[in-house]
Amino acid sequence: MERWSLASRVLAGTLGAYALTALLTAALSVLLIQFGVDPVEAATGATISSFAVFTVAAMAVFHARSVMKAWVWLALIGAACGMVVLLLGAQ
Repeated sequence: MERWSLASRVLAGTLGAYALTALLTAALSVLLIQFGVDPVEAATGATISSFAVFTVAAMAVFHARSVMKAWVWLALIGAACGMVVLLLGAQ
């Protein structure tokens, strides 16, 4: 059972963190544009911050006490970012 736990944690730390970073980058870009930042600067700033976001997300996954908690946190934060993109990105 330990192998599946480790495999799930590795998937969460790589693919899950990547998906979360992509959603957070898009949400931050949309929010910055809504606050009046030039779209090019918003995309550049959000993309640069994505390196730190990915690092923190990957470390948090391996720091979590259980794999399920790590996946739940990734899903909740990702869903919130996705809602921001869906609601504000269409304008």
